[in-house]
Parts: sequence; C-alpha cells; structure tokens
Amino acid sequence: MLTDSISITATDSADTERRARSARRAATALLREHEDAMILTQDPDGLVVPVPASLGVEGFPVLASDWREGNDLCVAEDRMTLVNAWMELKREGVAEARARMRSDPAVWWLIRMFDLRNTHGVVLSVLWPASEGASDGETPKREVAPSATPRFGTRRQDQEGNVIECDDAYLRMFGYATEEVVGQPTFERVHREDQARLIESWIAMIATGRVQMSRVRMRRKDGSWLWVDTTYHNYLRGEEPRYVLAECIDVSAEMSAQEALQEREALLRRLLEEMPDGLLQLDSERNVVYHNARLLEILHASSAGQEPASGPDAEHEAHTVGLESLSRSLTEEARETFDAVIERALTAGVSEDVEGEALLPFGERRNILMKVRPLLRESGAVTGVIASVQDVTDSARARRELEKRATFDALTGAHNRESIITALRAELETSADTGVIYVDLDRFKSINDTLGHPAGDEVLVQVTRRLKAAMRSSDALGRLGGDEFLIVLRGVRGRVVAMEAARRISDALRATCSLPGGNVELCASVGVAYVGDTSLSAEALIEQADIAMYRSKEQRLGLPVLARDEQLPAMER
Repeated sequence: MLTDSISITATDSADTERRARSARRAATALLREHEDAMILTQDPDGLVVPVPASLGVEGFPVLASDWREGNDLCVAEDRMTLVNAWMELKREGVAEARARMRSDPAVWWLIRMFDLRNTHGVVLSVLWPASEGASDGETPKREVAPSATPRFGTRRQDQEGNVIECDDAYLRMFGYATEEVVGQPTFERVHREDQARLIESWIAMIATGRVQMSRVRMRRKDGSWLWVDTTYHNYLRGEEPRYVLAECIDVSAEMSAQEALQEREALLRRLLEEMPDGLLQLDSERNVVYHNARLLEILHASSAGQEPASGPDAEHEAHTVGLESLSRSLTEEARETFDAVIERALTAGVSEDVEGEALLPFGERRNILMKVRPLLRESGAVTGVIASVQDVTDSARARRELEKRATFDALTGAHNRESIITALRAELETSADTGVIYVDLDRFKSINDTLGHPAGDEVLVQVTRRLKAAMRSSDALGRLGGDEFLIVLRGVRGRVVAMEAARRISDALRATCSLPGGNVELCASVGVAYVGDTSLSAEALIEQADIAMYRSKEQRLGLPVLARDEQLPAMER
C-alpha cells in the first residue's frame, strides 16, 4: 500500500508539472502573438507580486502598477467580472475575462489567467488590448475618448444653490446644454427621496464653512437617474467671486453593484425563509448569526423576550434567539449529542449528521435530524458552523415500521424466522450457555379444518401469549412458520436449567383455548437442545431441537425431550 501511495503521489506531481509547462507555453505563445501584450503575476490571495524567475518569461513586458490587489487595476464596473474569472480559475485552472484599466478606461483588455500556484506559487495573467466584442484575431481598436461619458465634473453655485457655471464634463455627464443648467437650482434635479439628505449637507456646509459630502440621485436630460457623490467646498466667505464649488463623481456603477448585491441578498434570504428545513448559523463562539423562521417552527422555539435590534439588519436580528433557547425543546440526551457535534465541527472541522428527539408541548415527541457542517476559509480555518434541521418523525416512524415488519411476525408479534435465527447466531457468538426450545402444536391442522383459519390464527395468538408468559424476560421468542415456534434461551447454566424452562412451556400449553366457535384443548410437542461444551452453528442447534421435538411427538405425552439425552447421567433424566 505504501508503494501504491508513493506511485500515486509521483503521478499527481508529474501531472501538475506537465500542466504548468503547458500553461507556460500557452502564455509565451500569447505574448509573441500580441505585440502589446503584458504579463501580471498575483499570489493566491490576489495580491500583485514580482514575476518569479522560475516562470521563464524574462524579456516580456510586465504590467506596471502601484496597486497591491489585481482587482484594483480595473474600473469599478469590471471588478465583478474579474472576481468571477478568479473563481473559475480556481475550479478549472484557466480563465478568461475582458476588463478596462483604470489608467485608460477607454480601452478594453482581454485577460487570460493560468493557475501556476502549485508549481510557482502564482497566478500568471497575460493581457492584451482588444476592442469590445472583437475576437482574438481582430486588430485592437481604441474607443474614441470624446464619446466616452465623463465620470467627474464640477459646478459652481451661489448661496441659494443656483448654478453659476459648470465645466464641459459636468454637462456631458448629465446631457444638458449650458443654458439649461446655469441659473437653475440644482435642488430641483435631485430625486425626491434624496432631497432631505442634500439639504442637510448644504445647510451644514453653509453654517460651518467646512467641506460636506452627499450621495444623491440626479436626473439626466433623458429622464434617467445618475448616482453621484458630491463634495461641497465653501468659498462664500473669501474674496470675490464668492461661490460653492461642487465636485461630482459618477458612482452609478458602485450603486448598481450594491443594489444588485442587495437584491441577491434579499433573494437568498427569501429562499432561506421558504426552505422546508430549519437553518442555523453559528460563529466560532457559538453565537447565533442566523436562523430562519422554519427552525423556530420545528423546535417550537420562541423569539419572545429578546432585546430589540437596530441598524440595517434590525428586521432579522429582532427575531434571532440564542442557541440555548433554540435547543431547549431537545431532550437532554439529544442536546448533549448536538453540543458534542458542534464542538467537533468547530475544533476539528468535522461534518456529522445526528438524530435526536424533541419533547414538544403536551408531551409530543418528534424525531429531529441535524446536519452540522463547518464553515471554512480557504486557509482551512473554521469560522463557524451551519446546521440544517429537519423534522423526520414521519420517516422515522416509517423506518421503524419497516424494521418491525422485517423483524416480527405480523400475526403473533413474535420474531419472524429470519430474525430469531439471526438472534440465535448473535447469542452463540458471545456465549456457550445457550439453548433452544422447539415447539410444535399438536392437532393444529384439525383446528383449521373444523373451525376455520380465523380460529387457527386466534389459537396462534393465544399460544404466543402463553409462551411469553412462561418465558424468562431475557429469552427470545420466534415463529418459524405455521404452528412451529422457537425459543432462544440465553444464559442457561446446563441442560437441567434448559429442561426446567421447557417444562414450564409444556405446562403453559397444556390447557383449554376458548374460541368463538368452541373450546379446543391445546397440547404441544417440545424439543430442547443445549450447546454446552460443544461448538454448534445456529442451524445445527435448531436441527437437534427439531429431532428432539419429533421424539416428543412420537411419545404423545406432551412432554419435552432433550436432544442427545442418552448422554445425560441417570439422575438428570
């Protein structure tokens, strides 16, 4: 096995090296194919690092950057594209994306990433300019800069907020002509939901003379809304001309990303709330970070008595309860088991499924399945756990019913043939002090023939009841089929004790059985076998008892017969 392990490890290492060589060749080919191509290397966390000499790409231009993180190189609108490409890279080993650099947003770049972390500790990216929508083989085309919409513009306003003048970039941002802006109050173009925030910043700037900022939506000429961050500089107290300088930055891409994120979060929360399972998230200190309403329903927990929350998550946090309150309905045993599973998930990163019982109001018991999974960082550090909680009472009942049907005889409630033999095998594996009693009812066929099968079934039910009453609580009763029964004697000290148990069985069955169609006299033939010092299989022991039972039937006395009784001393016969 050790040799196999070494062989597998060597094979994996060779495959990794081959993939690395292939990636280097592909990167070199791209660099030679595109004259304007450059390279960039990042560590596993995405930070820009020097190109390792081991890559063998000396002589090719390296993208110069003052930014530490690779994502900061591109404009804000394209960062999510690079994040998605980075995730694909980790899955597939290679990824491709298009983005614009902050140094020149008018030019699109095609970026191809190669995962060389296992061999060189870096991700290698090859970048070359390409127009939006152009294929790799097309000539790169630079967009005409004047047609690009500026993202920064300025305006000057008087103390009442009327526009005195504005630069060309500001006009192009909003699509207005100079005469449509100058002399007009900016306030009227602000979204009504943001007007109070703008007025608050304006008044604070006028009153204090300090720089103020506000983020609002302003209407373009085409009727659309543009999110802008506006910084106000107060020059009203200086020399003429006196004015307020407003510097406006287009943040619509950032706000769109935030809104999209909020929409995704709202959708995710809605999905979590609508799930049929209860969900629970804990941090590393076992504090409840999140739970859905379904969890409260399953565990019959209450959110009453909690301190009201404040802030953006107040609606959810107001209904968050502690772990102790959530687990209060679990039985003590289930709670201890659940706590142990959480502890192993937090300390060792172990995933486990555990089933326990919850004791609900009015004494109802429910089966609860808890699937606990650790939350891990890429480094492997455990930051918390998430648990899925399901009410599996119905499936547990169905499972128990199936187990019961597979184990017990439907008519009598005794073990069926397979399960009683299985029980005997298990007993023989652990103890030699084991015996069996083979019981066969006499004249049972005549009962079926004269009184009918329902009467025969009733006889079997009453016989089972009598057998259980005459047995020890440690013994097991099974129905082999028809009117034949087998009793497994556990922990019997010798043949004498086994025979005493058999006599009690014979006496219990030598009686009158009352039936709706009349009374019948019961009698049974009984055979006994004991393991003792011999080594017997379950089948061999049953066969001995069966032979002894036929000897009892031949005697027609309804008395038990011990297998191989010719070996017993005279005093034990």
